[in-house]
Amino acid sequence: MNVIAAYDDLDVRDYDHGYSTPYSGAMRRRHSSMHYRTRPPLDGYRRFSSTLLKFKRKGGTRTGITLGEAMASVRLSGSDSYSVHDLGADHRGRIILKIRWPGYTSMTYEIPVDGYDGRVELETLARRIARACTHYIQANMIPISWDRVILYHLEEISIGTWQPVLSTA
Repeated sequence: MNVIAAYDDLDVRDYDHGYSTPYSGAMRRRHSSMHYRTRPPLDGYRRFSSTLLKFKRKGGTRTGITLGEAMASVRLSGSDSYSVHDLGADHRGRIILKIRWPGYTSMTYEIPVDGYDGRVELETLARRIARACTHYIQANMIPISWDRVILYHLEEISIGTWQPVLSTA
């Protein structure tokens, strides 16, 4: 019986075939030299607290945009005032979006964060968040029209993990 896991890095000769031999010294794992940087470290200016990323129409008086406005890439004020580091993106340039709605199970999404010169384009980020929120509403069959949902801001619940603050119009 020769069973080997698909992504196991044991040599076939090192594999324990189940003949009552406990872990032996010959059963060693090889180490990989590849290294990924984890989350960006906290620096002196960035204390862990609930960071808010606000969505406001350029020239508008009210805070928040509808999901329809976000998907139409409406111009937002302060559209390039955030960096990838500010959002706590991982080594692939992605953040985790955790969407919750009262009475429904939460879902998490990976959202790519990209931009120019290290700055995040807020309109692009808002559009991607709106798509995830629309998918969440449709997947949970929430009886509400997605174009009536308002995205006020994102709240950082842990480093690189964000939760949108939503309500209905």
